[in-house]
Amino acid sequence: MFGSAKKVPTSCPHCGFVQMEPRGLISTYCRGCGDHYSVAAPAPAVPPASTAIRSRRAQPDLTERLREKLRLSRPRSIRCHECGHTHTVPPPTPFTQCPACGTGIELRDITITTHSTRIVQTRGTVHIEKDGFLNATRVDCGHAVVEGRIAGRVTCEGTLRLRGEGLCRALIRTRRLFIDRGGPLRFTSTIYAEEIILRCPVEADIVCAGRLHIGRHGALEGQVFARGMTVDKGGAYSGDVEISPGVELPRPAGRPEPAPRVAPAWSARLAFG
Repeated sequence: MFGSAKKVPTSCPHCGFVQMEPRGLISTYCRGCGDHYSVAAPAPAVPPASTAIRSRRAQPDLTERLREKLRLSRPRSIRCHECGHTHTVPPPTPFTQCPACGTGIELRDITITTHSTRIVQTRGTVHIEKDGFLNATRVDCGHAVVEGRIAGRVTCEGTLRLRGEGLCRALIRTRRLFIDRGGPLRFTSTIYAEEIILRCPVEADIVCAGRLHIGRHGALEGQVFARGMTVDKGGAYSGDVEISPGVELPRPAGRPEPAPRVAPAWSARLAFG
């Protein structure tokens, strides 16, 4: 997925999310909603006959770029990782402050290329490269792409995309979890997610408040609590499973609310004159 081939923008027909994919790709999974869709092959290039024809052919590409810029210029809704309060900020903002509790919130993307033990708190995207290892007690992010290794308590607001093999010592809580082809992977802690897509062998206990999808190259061994479960032809599952519409994720343990400050009761009487 992360090669050096030339990439072109592709748009998901289900949610409209635009992502970069290698030219000539037949199909892919949307990083926004997790659904699978086919990528239309680009039309063969035809030598233009004149400057006017070249201008007309370039117009759709310009329109798409303008649409993408307009989409990115929309205000973002940011949730505080301390108190949970949500407020809106303009997209170019690299840093903001929660108006409810005053906590600073970073919005920039972070890339990990080597071993790191820093605590990560950002509403941007955390990218752990193949040789990177993030071993932190706390990781709060908007999205995450893990090609290397990660350990600690990981909370992801959006999509966590993971590729690797071996033992994963991360306690994962995310909205969408996409485990790409590779593996096998074994998780030491229960995975909490609203939607999960597996495309490789995985050993883990899972609590999914939405759909659990095991692809044709995927396999799962462990205990599952989910609202729905789909296993494609070629996929496999082994373990105990409970499917119920009442499955919900446990509420995250947040910072305790400070005690209300009350003015002291005055017992003395004031007299004037």
